[in-house]
Amino acid sequence: MINRRSVLAAGVLAPFAQAAAETLYPARSVTVINPFAPGGQSEPVGRTVNAHFQSVLGQPFVLENKVGAGSTIGGQFVAQSAPDGYTLLLGTTSTFTIAPYVYRPQPYDPVTNLAPIIALTEAPTVLIASEKSGFRTLEDLLQAAKAQPGRVTVASAGIGSFPHVFAEVFSSLVGVQLTHVPYRGGGPAMNDILSGNVDLFFEVIATAAPQVQGKRAFALLATGNTRSSLLPDVPTASELGYPGLNLTSWTGLAAAAGTPAPIIELLNKEANIVLRSDKMKELLANLGIAPVGGSPARMAERIAGEADLYKGIIASRQISVQ
Repeated sequence: MINRRSVLAAGVLAPFAQAAAETLYPARSVTVINPFAPGGQSEPVGRTVNAHFQSVLGQPFVLENKVGAGSTIGGQFVAQSAPDGYTLLLGTTSTFTIAPYVYRPQPYDPVTNLAPIIALTEAPTVLIASEKSGFRTLEDLLQAAKAQPGRVTVASAGIGSFPHVFAEVFSSLVGVQLTHVPYRGGGPAMNDILSGNVDLFFEVIATAAPQVQGKRAFALLATGNTRSSLLPDVPTASELGYPGLNLTSWTGLAAAAGTPAPIIELLNKEANIVLRSDKMKELLANLGIAPVGGSPARMAERIAGEADLYKGIIASRQISVQ
């Protein structure tokens, strides 16, 4: 029989029962959703983090690709999942600060529907030009774009993708008009840069560097606080007088909003440990990527700040996908 005393006891013991359950985490396999196709720069980082989690926490951490709609399908899946720490999101700048504001109706709110765990890594974005464009420096590009507004073309991985929105930020800050050419992914966009069918492309350094090193494309600038060791001859946006372009492409880990704080703190602690490991340092050095790390609050601040910037550009340039 349920009586007043048993109800009161249940109320008193409930927090202790929850804490006990959380200390058992994880009690089963954890799914980590990668909202992009296999082969992206976040995948090797995610697999290295998963391997560490699995080793120290004793349960499988399985990376699963859930692709589509600029990463919002995977993002929405996690945002709507049970807030128990068994479904995590390996997202990027697009997932956390851009794509949710491009797609209509809005699939999820990254600020209120997700619980940040940690910002893992960040990579410079490189502005590359095709050989046929004739652009070898940023000044070459600016002179041509200002002389004939709209003549210079810029590729992207699709409407509302990070390269697209970054190109809009660039156009706004430097005061030029470019013609956007969307592709179905970064691979086709890069192919048309190499063939000379499009002039410009903003791409992460891990993908851009081999093309620049092989003289198949030319790098005009890179973001980041310092020059990358992969492209030491390429000036940063700040060096060229555009510190407002110092935006990086970053990867982070999140869970559904409402996930218990002890689970978030446990995953954050272990992710910070693996970011300092020799294995991760070697991987990131080869990719030209830097570790970030820090607290969940630091990632939340990053999401909120960048979301405000990108939402402004998305609204002013009327970027949307139905």
